[in-house]
Amino acid sequence: WCDGVLQRSREGRRTPTNPEDVEVLDGRGAHLRRLVEEGWRVFGVTWLPEIAEGTMSHADASALFRRLRELLGIDIEVEYCPHAAGPPGCWCRKPLPGLGVVLRERHRLDPSQCIYVGVGSQDPGFARRLGFDYRHAADFF
Repeated sequence: WCDGVLQRSREGRRTPTNPEDVEVLDGRGAHLRRLVEEGWRVFGVTWLPEIAEGTMSHADASALFRRLRELLGIDIEVEYCPHAAGPPGCWCRKPLPGLGVVLRERHRLDPSQCIYVGVGSQDPGFARRLGFDYRHAADFF
């Protein structure tokens, strides 16, 4: 999970809204770079209802992720749900495991070898549905 795990908004929003708003949490980049050097692959997922609201475009989201990659110093692939706030009405928004399924299938990941890092109450269930191990960000980093 990107928000509150890897990044936060400098402006205090739920998630960064532009590249200048992206702030990587302390130590995340160095920790992930070590893991990548050891052969781990790193992926991210996030929710961007701002796209459905019309305050952010898919191009804006791509710019955010480019900035996140730059600040982390790794080539992280990020999948996101662009659907509106309110009760989940799509397959990709937590607690449904859709974004994880996309990454798992695209990259032919062995779920027993995957770790999902989060901070929210839905994160352990999200990981469990995918067959991933779960770690709270405070324990992982």
